[in-house]
Amino acid sequence: MDREMKKEQTRLRIKDAAYALFSELGYEATTVEQVAKLAGVAKGTFFNYFSSKDDLIHELQGIFVMTEVAKLKDKPGPLIPRLRMVIFQMVQQFPHNKSLIRALFQAELGGGRALEMHNCIVEDLLEGIVPIIVLGQESGELRKDMPAIMIGQLALQTYFGALFMWSMDSGDEPIDEQMALTFDLFFKGIAN
Repeated sequence: MDREMKKEQTRLRIKDAAYALFSELGYEATTVEQVAKLAGVAKGTFFNYFSSKDDLIHELQGIFVMTEVAKLKDKPGPLIPRLRMVIFQMVQQFPHNKSLIRALFQAELGGGRALEMHNCIVEDLLEGIVPIIVLGQESGELRKDMPAIMIGQLALQTYFGALFMWSMDSGDEPIDEQMALTFDLFFKGIAN
């Protein structure tokens, strides 16, 4: 086995271990030491692949979203309910507590690697979602008076805006309810 393949397998083991622990214990309660132990690597090895636990959760979210968006192309039926399902699954799949989300936004706004990573994920998402929006426009389900790229950008602004506002609010409304309300309005705005 070549060196690059071993590195990729180690990275995958770390991600799999983190996903399992985040699901079982929650993001806050999971430590880097626990992730490293479950992955069968030293703590220092973890940091060879990820700069922090936040860096890791960003990558996990990006992979999940891209996988779900890619599946939309192959599924028949109306687009808006399928998009709504991806958003709902994304919100349910990952730990969303207010302190975590604020920390992620703080890291991204601070620049550096977190911002670069966020921007790469956004670019990948746009690249994946724009062809789906074009299909929705061609089928007559989505409005055609706006370019598909603009609708994609607005969808991401809607998602991150809702997440940001929810994380700053002192109330205890679940993020999935907030996201559902926000995207119901968004989808009404892009429907034909």
